[in-house]
Amino acid sequence: MVLVAGSTGVLGSEIVRRLVARGEKVRAMVRTTSAPEKVERLKMLGAELVRADLKEPTTLLAACNGVNAVISTVTTILTSQPGDSFDATDGEGTKALIDAARKAGASKFVFVSFDTSKAPDNPLSNAKRDAEEHLKQSGLDYTILHSTLFCETWLGPMLFADPVAGTAKVYGKGTDKLRYIAVADVAEFAVQSLSRPAARNATIPIGGPEEISQRDAVRLFEETFGKRFNVIEVPEAALEAQWSSAQNPFDKTFAGLMLGLAHGFDSGMRPPFEQFPMKMTSPREFVRNMARTSGESERAPRERPMSDGAPETRAELA
Repeated sequence: MVLVAGSTGVLGSEIVRRLVARGEKVRAMVRTTSAPEKVERLKMLGAELVRADLKEPTTLLAACNGVNAVISTVTTILTSQPGDSFDATDGEGTKALIDAARKAGASKFVFVSFDTSKAPDNPLSNAKRDAEEHLKQSGLDYTILHSTLFCETWLGPMLFADPVAGTAKVYGKGTDKLRYIAVADVAEFAVQSLSRPAARNATIPIGGPEEISQRDAVRLFEETFGKRFNVIEVPEAALEAQWSSAQNPFDKTFAGLMLGLAHGFDSGMRPPFEQFPMKMTSPREFVRNMARTSGESERAPRERPMSDGAPETRAELA
């Protein structure tokens, strides 16, 4: 039995789906406040449901009872509810789940995190770092996955390219090569970590199959959607000012992550692809899928830039 914490999220639900497809018995941890449609989807996938909350340690022992392994994707950054915080949920809550897994006799704990050294000090990075150290000292066979930037978030319309508006944000100089990764591929890394020898008591950098810069990504959107995108420059100095002046934990965290991106984040990382065989989604495939889903036709050749000229740009504070 594998317990998936964070199962109502996009990543967590995909992990549940893949585990069930492999014939694993899966227990999905949900909260009493979880969206009913998300809970119903987990039930339809074939998962056993358990109600628990990381902020209520007494509920976690029951959730972990009888499980062999735990996979946690929990983070409050995009799904915060009343009472949630980076410290209470990502930090202390994850540590409480680790303790419950150990007490219940689980043998494996997979924790989806990121390399906190790649972004300046912020509440989310601090909470993840504390949880990672707690896991390493727990005595459990652990795998910590240091994921790079999710395509769905960091190439999506909120933080990067908005095909409808025809705009794209570039943080800092935007020339460092990055390994954007699709959520489905992170899920596959997590599932394979349950059994791969290379994942035993290891911290593993995971990223996508290709390295592209933010500038490359802009051209990729232009080629795929067949139109020029107006590039909004977000200077590194503006991000520094935003980060240093932020008082709200969420503002501090988002500014810190964007500043980490401006600094190159995972540039130069080398994921152990040979030890985790899978067919991965490239940024080009991700953007093509986005275009198909949106119903936009590809009006320009995909393998060459729209023109030799530089894209129009303007500056903005994120």
